[in-house]
Amino acid sequence: HHFRVSNLIYYQIFTSTVALLFFIIVFFLIRRDSILMGAAFRWFSIAVMTLILGFYPKISDVAASFLGISYPPILPVTLACLLLMIKSLLADIERTKTQVKLDRLAQRLAIIELELNETKKHLKNEGFYGQNNTSQSTRS
Repeated sequence: HHFRVSNLIYYQIFTSTVALLFFIIVFFLIRRDSILMGAAFRWFSIAVMTLILGFYPKISDVAASFLGISYPPILPVTLACLLLMIKSLLADIERTKTQVKLDRLAQRLAIIELELNETKKHLKNEGFYGQNNTSQSTRS
């Protein structure tokens, strides 16, 4: 019986320490503006939930029992997997938006370069472009 109690104490110390470290890291990243404000709220919420579950791991047992899950440790694992999938989906959506913006900027740049080249060609044909270059080369 004593062995089981000491294992539970070590388990709770371990989970509390990991949760506290995660919370501190997220907190400092938010304070240093290393995380965008939109994502900061999500990460702070996850850090708080991790902190609560780290200090009170029995909450997952109660929640699993309430949901009818017979193996309580699978609940946090399943929720973590779900959160990772949602995070991955949000990252893909953001990456897609960024790629569309990048493609549009590249198209705009190509159009501007084409217009610039046509303007240069037109000015050269009209005699306005390149006059300074020819006058400087004859002076030397």
